[in-house]
Formats: sequence, C-alpha cells, structure tokens
Amino acid sequence: MRKQFAVIGLGKFGTAVALSLEKLGYPVLAIDNDEETIEAIKDKVSFAEIVDATNPEVLEATGIKNCDVVIVSVGDIESSVLIALILEELGIQHIIAKANSQIHGRVLKKIGVKEIVFPEEDMGIRIANKITSSNILDYIEITPEVDLLDYKVHSKELSGRTLLDLALRNKFGITVIAIRRGDDVIVSPSASEKLNEGDEIFIIGKTEDILAFKDTFDK
Repeated sequence: MRKQFAVIGLGKFGTAVALSLEKLGYPVLAIDNDEETIEAIKDKVSFAEIVDATNPEVLEATGIKNCDVVIVSVGDIESSVLIALILEELGIQHIIAKANSQIHGRVLKKIGVKEIVFPEEDMGIRIANKITSSNILDYIEITPEVDLLDYKVHSKELSGRTLLDLALRNKFGITVIAIRRGDDVIVSPSASEKLNEGDEIFIIGKTEDILAFKDTFDK
C-alpha cells in the first residue's frame, strides 16, 4: 500500500511538495486556511481541505491520522510550532517541518521535530522524491541547478554491473564521484568498478538528470 501524505500550508514550497508527491503517484491531503489557495489546488491533489490546522479537533477531523508523513509548511513560527505539537499529540510518527530561520528550526527541534528543512521553492521537488524513496539516503542542493544524491544500490539493474556498463554519464549526464562500501570509500571510482548490492553511490548532476536516474532505477 502506498504511503499517504499531508501537506499543511500551501505557500510556494508546500504547493511544490504537494504537487510533486501527487505526480509521483502518492495520495496527498492538502490543508490550508485560505479558501482561494484550496480552490486553486483542489483538482490537482487527492484531497484538499480549508482548515485552521491550529485547531486540534478540526485538524483530526480531516483524517490526518491516516497519513504516514505530514509536512508542516507554515511560515509563522507560533502556528508552525503549535501545529507540530498537535500532530505529535495525534500520534503522527513522521513529521517534516519547514523552518524559515535557524531560530525557527531550533524551536522545532526543542519540541521534538526530528526532520527540519530550510527550503526554497524548487526544493519541493527534491523533498518529495527523497521522502518517497527508501533508496535515497540524502539529497543535497549544491546550486539551484545541481544536486548531490546519496543513493543505495538495490536493484539487479545496478548491482553486479560496472560503471562502464551502466554508462550513467552518457545516458543521464550524471557522474558517480564516490562509492561507500561498508567502511571503505572509493573516491573517483574507475569505469571498471563493479557495483554491489548495498553500496552507497554519490552522484552529482543537474536536478532533472538526477530525477531521471531516480525514476529509472528506483522501482
């Protein structure tokens, strides 16, 4: 059964996450207290609710407890913290909260939120891909157009094949800059290096090329 997601707060980042998750095939409950915002997104996501998420009873009534992951994308610190606390009380196990500043992030950490992001609008796509794949161990923005992907080798399409065979640079325009194999790290691996299941490969490339690689092998 596919994971279910909720996104609370539909600014640029929240909207990007919600739409990216839906595009990836995951049902999304989109929540905002602005009627126009919900009207604009309701036909693009599985569920959309006009809700004051700082009201515990109203928030619970949306069915948010059925969601596996909730992304809190509310800019106001007070509301963000209150919503995170309510979600914890409702028993949501995986909460991801957007922070607009280091102070905001520290406050969220103090109340127990373990995953905090400091995103720009285009990070919504990256976050959506990361949280829907158990093989993506980390996804780091190097520049607005270039990313570093820490990816776990898991499929027969990758394991047992050399980098020369895979031809990732020719096919996707990406480069494997390192391989972690247990306690060993192979920097600038040669084309003859064969990948093993469980290896971590560190890939650098343009965002669209990274996502094309992920969509091809993350099955």
